[in-house]
Amino acid sequence: MKTSNKKRLVLAIALANCAPAAVFAQNDEKENAVIEELVVTASRRAESVQDIPYNITAVTGEFINDIGADDLSKMSQFIPGMQMIDAGARSTGLVTLRGMNVGGLEASENQGGKDIISRYVNDTPLLIDFKLVDIERVEVLRGPQGTLYGRGAMAGTLRYILNKPTTEVTEGSVRTEVYKNSESDGFSSEVSGVLNLPLSDTLALRVSGTRVDDAGFVDYNNVLVEPGVSNDERQIKDANTEETTSARVALRWEPNDTFFAQANYYLQDSTAGGRQAVNPGFTGDDFTSALRYEEVRENKDTLLNLELGYNSDAIEIFSTTSVAEYEGIGNRDQTDLLCVDIWSGYCDFPQFSAYTVDDNQSESLVHETRVLSTDENSPDWLDWIAGVYYEETDTLLDAREYTPGFGDFVDSEWGWGQTGYGDLEYWRYADSTFKEQAVYGEATFHANDRLQFTVGARYFQQEESFAYDCTMLPFYTGPEADCRDGDGEIDDTVFKFNAAYNFTDDVMFYATVAEGFRRGGTNAGPQLLDSEQTFSSDAAVNYELGWHTALGGNVILNGAVFLIDWSDLQVPTKSQEAAINITKNASQGQISGLELSAQAALTDNLMLNGWVTYYDHALDGDAPEIGGFDGDSFPGVPNLQYNLALDYNVAVPTGELTLRGNMYYKDQVDTRLNSLGDNFDNETLEDYHLFNLSADYRLDQWRASLFADNVTNEQYYNGVRSEKRYGERGQFYYVGQPRTIGMNLAYEF
Repeated sequence: MKTSNKKRLVLAIALANCAPAAVFAQNDEKENAVIEELVVTASRRAESVQDIPYNITAVTGEFINDIGADDLSKMSQFIPGMQMIDAGARSTGLVTLRGMNVGGLEASENQGGKDIISRYVNDTPLLIDFKLVDIERVEVLRGPQGTLYGRGAMAGTLRYILNKPTTEVTEGSVRTEVYKNSESDGFSSEVSGVLNLPLSDTLALRVSGTRVDDAGFVDYNNVLVEPGVSNDERQIKDANTEETTSARVALRWEPNDTFFAQANYYLQDSTAGGRQAVNPGFTGDDFTSALRYEEVRENKDTLLNLELGYNSDAIEIFSTTSVAEYEGIGNRDQTDLLCVDIWSGYCDFPQFSAYTVDDNQSESLVHETRVLSTDENSPDWLDWIAGVYYEETDTLLDAREYTPGFGDFVDSEWGWGQTGYGDLEYWRYADSTFKEQAVYGEATFHANDRLQFTVGARYFQQEESFAYDCTMLPFYTGPEADCRDGDGEIDDTVFKFNAAYNFTDDVMFYATVAEGFRRGGTNAGPQLLDSEQTFSSDAAVNYELGWHTALGGNVILNGAVFLIDWSDLQVPTKSQEAAINITKNASQGQISGLELSAQAALTDNLMLNGWVTYYDHALDGDAPEIGGFDGDSFPGVPNLQYNLALDYNVAVPTGELTLRGNMYYKDQVDTRLNSLGDNFDNETLEDYHLFNLSADYRLDQWRASLFADNVTNEQYYNGVRSEKRYGERGQFYYVGQPRTIGMNLAYEF
């Protein structure tokens, strides 16, 4: 991939100045600013982020509050190499790392395959756009993490580490925020609170919660008044509203220095009024949608978790057991998909429209126990960790597609006869179970005080079974359902090797070779060919050279170069006969990249933070099974991306005043594979800059902030549903938040 002269200049400037998020403090001896050490547990041990020989970014809960990020959408600007398709509150946003994405940037109902990164709440894998309240820190590991984090960590791992209850102090906070964006008719608000309460010398309770009421900013201009009866339409202003309530309760018992038990309960309940998607080509307005149905969706996640820990002079033992439940129900406008892509005969009915009601439910039992060596009683030359993992997930899918009035039309016009299912045109009902068992371990050998080697492996067995998977097409095949059952198994092993050398106490270089994997699965739908009924696992091997350096205590320069070989890529496509959304495997892909980050406490008052990534990515060889071509760029992955941020403390008579700002840049991206094809539905989304500003004033226990996000009111898209498949009216673009101005007030006690 080549860059223009303009982009080369931008890259050179970014390399000289940019850096990741950090905190800084006063050093009394040197009388200048220094960067504080941040301790993380990404390696399953408590270590300084600079001492871990991996490419990792960590941000504290304090920093998350400072930048005003209550979810991943804004926080991703501060994480090198992270991509997030912000589809609004209606869907779980697609998050990728290191350019590992081959799914189209379409409707999130079909992103292709399984998760490409693993997301953890403490030590429980949980796929959720988590509200960032009462967070101790967020850790992001880039590249395959298959040995310690398993099947979902082929591109990396995202960990939310929550604050623990403590018996040391009664403390808490209350925070409220009011904001308005330039396209919304109303104000939005968020209220959150935290309370830590010691119940005894050994028992503590921590409670936190938040409530978000977002007014939305996308208008649905063409919603049908009487579907199937007339084509009269109405407008819904600011349809993409959000109402989210989240709460967490944690109880921790710590009777002595060697043992603890902690029970956690988490709930997040969200209702979205519609998509954060627009169709200006059809409506003539930048922030309006042409969809015929409102597309309301409700998502509810609950998590019950028990953690046990034991520490001795010889070993540490940690055990976590979780039960996670998810339920989501909502509807989607399918009108143009059916008319344009499936069969033009639908549109012979003048009042034709279609919508799907999806009801998704899942329940997971997850257990992990790990044992690791301690420094007190281990040989100086060896550190080790070993663990076992078990997961069982039951999933129930009920998807029904309705075409109001169409049944009566085909009966009267074509004599097809009634099916007894009214307006039901398609129905899929599936009950599946996924199980995984794994054992893993890593050992680090210290050759001397400066050189170490780490080897790791994970052996896993996976099984997916269907009690039933039924599809029905009442208008075409009658009331008989096409049902099948069955199961599939796989077992394999992934490995990791890492070597690190400390040239000085402040300069470390490392090399890593690591494998990651993602499980395969089963496609379902009518008229599938034998080759379309399943898709296989894909795998990645990461080759990486990196460095961590600290200069004088007030400058940190970290970076990495890497090459990822990706085989059997899982790609979303459609079936040959009925154009059903399915997943198939392409052949090979490759990603190479450069990741640089820096942070500098330039003075007692000024901190510069930033990062830059440059990725080269493409299919390696033609992939006729999904219509791909050798050299196709991966969708949604920019070549160049960077963020530059500064914090400046202003001297004021009382309290503390901090001015903050950041500039985020994302290069243009393709939206599909097939970018080299002449007749497919790839589009190019333009590059964009985002500028955010804030002023933060603190006085004793009070804190007040003013902020302006997307100051220049840049209109930008980060996803698309194509015109080729959905037509001029049914296409849309996921649109970013317009300029948003607000204030928040917090009290800590």
